[in-house]
Amino acid sequence: MDNNPNHDPDLQQTAAQPPPDDDKPGASKRKRKDGSEAPTRTKRNRYISIACNGFRDSNEFQAMNNTIQSLQDQIQRLYAELNASQNVQQQQDSSASPYPDPSSYPHQPPMVEPQPQTPYHATSPAAGSSRVRHRRFQGPTSSAFNIDVAKSSLQTMGLTDPNLTEGQVHDYDNSTSPHRRQMTNPVATPQYAKDPIWSIGKDEAIRLCRVYDEEIGVMYPMLDMDQIVEKTDKLFTFTEAATKSGLIDHSMPSADSMCGPEIDTLKMILATALTLEGGGQSGLGSALFDTVKRACESKLGETPDIGGLRLLVLMAQYRFQQGDDFQAYRAIGLVARLSYEVGLHRNNILHRDFADQDDRSWAVKLFWSIFVLDRRWSFGTGLPFAIQDADIDPSLPEPDDSSPYLTAMIAYSRIASKVWRSIMGPVGAGSEVEVETMSYLDYQILEWQNHIPESLRFYPTDDVPETAAPSRAQRRLQVLLYLRANQMRILIYRPVLHSATSIMENRQQAGVVVEVAKDTVRVLTRLNQTTDIYRTQQVCFNHFLVSALAALFLAVSHTPLEFNQTMRDEFYMAIDLVSGFSAQSYVSMRLWEMIKGLKEVGPRLGLISRPALSEPIDPHS
Repeated sequence: MDNNPNHDPDLQQTAAQPPPDDDKPGASKRKRKDGSEAPTRTKRNRYISIACNGFRDSNEFQAMNNTIQSLQDQIQRLYAELNASQNVQQQQDSSASPYPDPSSYPHQPPMVEPQPQTPYHATSPAAGSSRVRHRRFQGPTSSAFNIDVAKSSLQTMGLTDPNLTEGQVHDYDNSTSPHRRQMTNPVATPQYAKDPIWSIGKDEAIRLCRVYDEEIGVMYPMLDMDQIVEKTDKLFTFTEAATKSGLIDHSMPSADSMCGPEIDTLKMILATALTLEGGGQSGLGSALFDTVKRACESKLGETPDIGGLRLLVLMAQYRFQQGDDFQAYRAIGLVARLSYEVGLHRNNILHRDFADQDDRSWAVKLFWSIFVLDRRWSFGTGLPFAIQDADIDPSLPEPDDSSPYLTAMIAYSRIASKVWRSIMGPVGAGSEVEVETMSYLDYQILEWQNHIPESLRFYPTDDVPETAAPSRAQRRLQVLLYLRANQMRILIYRPVLHSATSIMENRQQAGVVVEVAKDTVRVLTRLNQTTDIYRTQQVCFNHFLVSALAALFLAVSHTPLEFNQTMRDEFYMAIDLVSGFSAQSYVSMRLWEMIKGLKEVGPRLGLISRPALSEPIDPHS
């Protein structure tokens, strides 16, 4: 159709007609219903439509119209992609099965008849869910494994308690258990209009950096915390100035996100410190982690570098502080493999890629921190190491004298490798250990303990050398090394407690492990009574406690007449500790759900019941 107004007969007719009488001077004007006169129409208004039609045929109009149409098409595509993404996410969230919906395929008869559920699989408790959940494997170095062994013995003896069920034994470690799901995230992650780091002031950010350094950084010195604190001070000085000048308005919702390698590292430090202080949970810490999670995940697909390795180690530490040993174990295993790609395990690569002495020193500390954490969480979960001793260059340097704790833990971890092989054995978990091997490994641990620097030696009795009182951080390191020696000795001798026959055949070894476990409980009890160290680091110290308690429970469940009178106090001390913290701490609450059934079983084993534990008392509350 021709849109030219010159060829439009209607428009030509309109243009040829004379103006109506009401536009002539003196013409009578039309009246409104209320009697008032209507405004006079001007000639210009009659030609507006003609002018508009002319503009529509212009090149300017066509270009503008094409641009608008293109923008509309782009918006429609974006909406379509967004809706498709949301639909996919909803389908993934609503369906427990990782496979497509069978109803979307043409109907075909089954090739085989469905088989009955085997004891090795457990279906999801959710109604209608087709996803099969496997019982998580936990090796003999894990406390849950040994509590399971004791529970089986109690069932054989007919001494069971409804609170000590198989599910509860695994609640402390199993993220898929119903009890764990009920207790997950009781503190909701707050929603922030801006990056959550804006809600932290400069003084608080620096304080949290110091908390991380004192509680974690001193053990695994992979970060220059003085430099980080200095940069944190400058960063928050700028943000506070920007807020005061009106450049940034906290009351207005907007992204205003801060990101980048150094900012992500700072956020992980803050999130870990907040979670540590929160007893395993922190809404602000969780919000900070959410802003860094994607950056952490992207590091797994990128060419690894030192900054990325540090960030992933921080993520593993954050998961551990949440009480999730398995997530920490997975993360540190990935970091270990990435450290191989960088070549941190080879001395010649260190000298080639880190010409600066300081940079090389930090790289050395980073690798050995990964090595020690890999051993630590492998023993906690009962799963194999990612770093094998044979893969490490024998000439690889160890940290300098500025990191005495890490240096001590490297030697400890090397002995731990031997203990692991002796416990797991050539045929898998649960194989017996010869007494000679036990004695030799025990001797190595005692020798290691005797060679700990005096500044890190802990004396559990009052017979302490006359030296200056240690700082809080130093006292915590002293206790940790002492408890780690006890922990390894428990692991060395604990296989003899797996049956009554083994205990009676190896009375001396059984007596050693029971005494060491009792000593651990007493040290932890006194630590809690005299300092706030246990309360602050419950995730860490609970591991020692439950390991000792599992050993005591194994001994008394298999041979109650042999041990029920000698371990009664320590047995209830351990339960009191967990019960006392469970009211204020998420991680201790989970641990309490795991072991509270032991309190009811104790009297049946000859452990005379102490006053009821229904009202836990925390000396620090």
